[in-house]
Amino acid sequence: MKKAKRILALVLAVVFVMLTMAVPASAASKVDPSEGIGAKIEATFYQLVDKMVYYLGKVLNLLIPGLNFGDRWQEYDSYVSPDGYMPGEETFDTEVKAGAQWSAGYAYGSLLEGLDIFDGSYYMAGTLEPIAGRVPTAVIDDQGVSVYALSDGTSGIVVQAVLDGYGFARGDVLEIRNRLKDFAEENNIISINISALHQHSAIDILGMGAPLVPAIIANPALSFIGADLDLYVGGKNLNFMENLYNVVADCVMTAVNNMETGSLYYGSVDASELIYDKREPITFDGELHRFRFAPDNEAADEIWLCEAGIHCVGFGAGADVISADFPYYFKQYVKETTGADVVYVQGAELAITTEYDNIEYEETEPNSGVKAYGTALAQKALAINNEIELQPVLNVAVKEVTIETDNQILTLVVREGLINSVITKDAHRYNIITEVGYIELGNEVGIALIPGEISPEILWGGVVGADKSWTNETWDYAPLEDTAKVNKLLCFGLSNDQIGYILPDNDIHSMFTENEEINASSTKSGSAVTKGFEALIAEVK
Repeated sequence: MKKAKRILALVLAVVFVMLTMAVPASAASKVDPSEGIGAKIEATFYQLVDKMVYYLGKVLNLLIPGLNFGDRWQEYDSYVSPDGYMPGEETFDTEVKAGAQWSAGYAYGSLLEGLDIFDGSYYMAGTLEPIAGRVPTAVIDDQGVSVYALSDGTSGIVVQAVLDGYGFARGDVLEIRNRLKDFAEENNIISINISALHQHSAIDILGMGAPLVPAIIANPALSFIGADLDLYVGGKNLNFMENLYNVVADCVMTAVNNMETGSLYYGSVDASELIYDKREPITFDGELHRFRFAPDNEAADEIWLCEAGIHCVGFGAGADVISADFPYYFKQYVKETTGADVVYVQGAELAITTEYDNIEYEETEPNSGVKAYGTALAQKALAINNEIELQPVLNVAVKEVTIETDNQILTLVVREGLINSVITKDAHRYNIITEVGYIELGNEVGIALIPGEISPEILWGGVVGADKSWTNETWDYAPLEDTAKVNKLLCFGLSNDQIGYILPDNDIHSMFTENEEINASSTKSGSAVTKGFEALIAEVK
């Protein structure tokens, strides 16, 4: 009987993986349920197919053992926040305190330096691979990490490290924080945040680049015998990850040690002509945002923190070359033109990507278009002329949020050790415990720290009504901008975790009609993140 179950599980696993590989290719049919009875019927059909995939995955997750085997994960009812969780401040300052003064520091480190990345053991991120992971064939520029440290002189230091990579799981965030624990205590660092820029042309630091069929065959057996994690089939090269931990930790310490006093300014510019939204409702933040730190020391370089929500897919979703994509050339142009050090952060990017129609370039090199795009976006940043000076008031808080996972594809990927998520068990259900954060600067500008790729309309409004909803439901939550009660709310996406796409609950389509649903960890992640953000703001303001 046990042998029969194992054979059945293996067959289902192969079928399931092949089905998931077919989904992205078929996700081209756009169905609007408001366009009459025919569209309603079509939408219902796709929902039924989704249900079949769901139950197939459910059976597979019940039959195949995973990392939960042997009580490696906490029970949900007895969950305790892990070491490395940094909740930030309990209350927010509303006025400038005596002795307050902005100070900031910067550092950059390469994640490739000193590694033999062409030895066949380093996989690329970007797309699911059924049998063999994609290995890099060339390095176009670099894959690195940019770090800034910021303080108002009274509340402690806030740090953010921004990685070139597809995404970074919370378990790996916690690992880096724990390695910096003593340094953080010695230097009054109250918040360490790590985000990714979502480049598809990068060595995998999330785990999605693993060969799925070998992983689903080998990892359950290894899990059954309680084998060490370094034996598992995965997308992340353990040597690369160890190097990454060390480089990020070193850069955090360097940025803090390099801090100078100065003034902080905020401004933005319309960059919508360079942005293309592929998914309705067409709602996105068309602004390129910039925080500019001007040091008192004239010999020191300015530090720019820039944000826009734009996918980094200049070399294609399944690239085999390593590049930090357009943010690399954005930062390079600013540095060469102004001398400023730049940290570029990903925003609310859901289905938003680059618009090349409004820039001119000749395709003379593999990176010509990407370089031209990064340069054009950087020129926008240089044209910002509406700056306001921010008072030295820095507030930060983070709150844990539970995501009840119902995407059986991603559940299987996480259970087999490919993604280092923080997971709890609740009978036969699994929950991701992630983080939602909020930073406020000068009582003027707020930043939502979001653990994935969020729909812009959740932040700023414009969620579809029941008439266009696949679930025939309304979205009964205020935009996060209203909740924050701030003059301007920005989004730093893929921060402190990567739980995939975060959609309004009433705008979940079929995975056979949209790409985003394939990589959404839950049909309820939109409301979970929204309620978590509302609770966080209520606690500190």
